[in-house]
Amino acid sequence: MPNINLVWWLLCTLCVAQARRMETASSAEWFRTAQGTSDRLTRQHDLQFSADFPSTITVLINRSVTYQTIEGFGGAFTESASYVFSKLNSTLQSQVLDMYFSEEGLRYNMARLPIGSCDFSLGVYNYDNVSKDSNLDHFSIDHDKQLIIPFIKQAIETRKKWSNSTLNIVASPWSPPYWMKQLDITYCVLGCLLCNLRDEYKATWALYFSKFISAYYAEAGIDIWGVTVQNEPGACPLDYEGMHFTPETERDFLKTYLGPQLSKDHPKLKILIYDHNKDHVVEWAKTIYTDADATKYAWGTAVHWYSGDQFDNLNTTHFLFPDKPILATEATDAREENPKNPLWSHGEHYAHDIIGDMNNWVVGFIDWNLLLDMLGGPDHAGPKECEGPIKCGSDAMLLADAENQVVYPQVFYYYVGHISKFVSRGSVRISSSVFNSTLECTAFLTPLKQVVVVVMNTGDQPITFKLLDTSGNKQQAVKVTALAHSIQTIMYS
Repeated sequence: MPNINLVWWLLCTLCVAQARRMETASSAEWFRTAQGTSDRLTRQHDLQFSADFPSTITVLINRSVTYQTIEGFGGAFTESASYVFSKLNSTLQSQVLDMYFSEEGLRYNMARLPIGSCDFSLGVYNYDNVSKDSNLDHFSIDHDKQLIIPFIKQAIETRKKWSNSTLNIVASPWSPPYWMKQLDITYCVLGCLLCNLRDEYKATWALYFSKFISAYYAEAGIDIWGVTVQNEPGACPLDYEGMHFTPETERDFLKTYLGPQLSKDHPKLKILIYDHNKDHVVEWAKTIYTDADATKYAWGTAVHWYSGDQFDNLNTTHFLFPDKPILATEATDAREENPKNPLWSHGEHYAHDIIGDMNNWVVGFIDWNLLLDMLGGPDHAGPKECEGPIKCGSDAMLLADAENQVVYPQVFYYYVGHISKFVSRGSVRISSSVFNSTLECTAFLTPLKQVVVVVMNTGDQPITFKLLDTSGNKQQAVKVTALAHSIQTIMYS
């Protein structure tokens, strides 16, 4: 009669061995965008994992080490973007909506919305142009009902076709109405000098935020997820809307006026401080978050990219204030000279910034204009003057030729899509590393327990690397070749 214990031991050993074989024989989906090829977020053949093997270059993944939770990705519903959208036929409008908000597209789940006019508007406007209207009796969002709100509502409906999660909108002001400011003008004509609120209208300006949020919900059915206190409070632009805050004056406005008003009227709303470049983010966070009466109203910090990488400042800000999320709320490159043959470097710039941001605690990334014309406008200066002495305009992921009814995706549409399409809200960044001068990587674990690894090669030569996952008690590896100037997303369970 056979030894029952021995038989049981043999069966268990075989089961464990089979389970380990199944683990190391799993496959990964592989998507690639590469210069000099037709690959644009194109799925490649599946990659087959095996046991570990020697390699000179390794992308190391460990899902047991986790970091921040991701909020999402998106772009801005400026009046300029909305105007260009309105000039497209219904087929192209559907295409634009699908490219950004559908399951087959970039799956955007966040957006930014100017409160009133900004540089990418057709002109200067506000929601109460009646001087000295302290109670805002003449407040109206009718202006936005023409172009901006229809665009937003169609984006929301596009998401609803495949997802129950919301489109989280962050609203930001560039300037109050002229009559609330010291020089009675929305621009900062003397730079930062006197480009600020009159004391007697600080409470009115806080009420203006609240009325904007209430009106968008009551009159358009659009919920505002969060607001920033002020777009680029240190920029003080001479030729478009702006307003100046120092860290101290923004702190005082938040704790005395804006915070109390919004917490009373909209208790679930998120308030983000700063909303400017990474170079001074530590100073602003220290000034506001160390004040008990101000920090209680602030959900987190908004940053822009125009002063350079400065990823170490993000890391410092996080470790000083780990309970305050950091959200990237604006980025754009210079106007694309040839939208039909766009610069590849713009794609690499975006991916480099997002990878660096995510690896330093940023929870989401919102691009600037969703859509612009072939001259990178319209904005206050153009578009007709764009080819003259005034070089107006900016880049956008999608540039539209309204005359010929053609939309041109730019390279960074695909590069950003390698992250936004696969990293859903609620994903958690996990440990990833690579030691190579032209490879950059980041990695996430989604709510569905899928690992998403993004690897970019900015070099002129292809690089073959090993992706090694050392999570838990198992190790599995796969060989991948990253073509020159390419980005890849590798996804597996």
